[in-house]
Amino acid sequence: MVGLFVDGWFPSEERPVMIIPLFTMAWSLFTLVCPILLIIAGKYTEVVPWFILASILLLGFALFSTMSQRRVLILHRGVHLSGLLMSSVLILAFIESVSAWVPLGIGWIQFGITYHIANRTSAGFGVQFRHQWNPKNPLEISPIKKSQWHILNTRASNGLMAILRKKGMIGAMYCTFEEDDCWLHIDVFSKDFFDLNGILIEEE
Repeated sequence: MVGLFVDGWFPSEERPVMIIPLFTMAWSLFTLVCPILLIIAGKYTEVVPWFILASILLLGFALFSTMSQRRVLILHRGVHLSGLLMSSVLILAFIESVSAWVPLGIGWIQFGITYHIANRTSAGFGVQFRHQWNPKNPLEISPIKKSQWHILNTRASNGLMAILRKKGMIGAMYCTFEEDDCWLHIDVFSKDFFDLNGILIEEE
């Protein structure tokens, strides 16, 4: 996705470092394949739930590491679905009346979702811009854009200050503090065009 360059806004210098998520996912792939081989061979099937547990924990760590690269991902539906899937696997894996193929299948779905999110994050999906900000100023969105954004906090904060949710697009605003400088960040996760022009009252 491309964004319109506007005076005062700069591309974010933050670039995703995906070594840990990808390395963790590689190990989770191993722990997902081993149970299949054990079930087919009919040997050591008692350790299958533990392999599944290990894979889910690894995938959870990979997803958490990916989310730490892009704060906007906390709004991603795939992340929310992953939480539900991981919870269900942790329960189903140790219920003897449930076939091991069920939690294992869910584990593979979880792997696919995590890979999809990590792949887009590593490719720099969407746009990330930052704007030098006076932390004493309250966050005010222009009337043109206000209907799209939901303000959570008007004060400069390292947490989410405003969020954007619409079809095919999620976004987040937050501040970072560097020595004596404060930067307002906009992180948008979408393939659609995003226009920064006139988004803040300050710019009008």
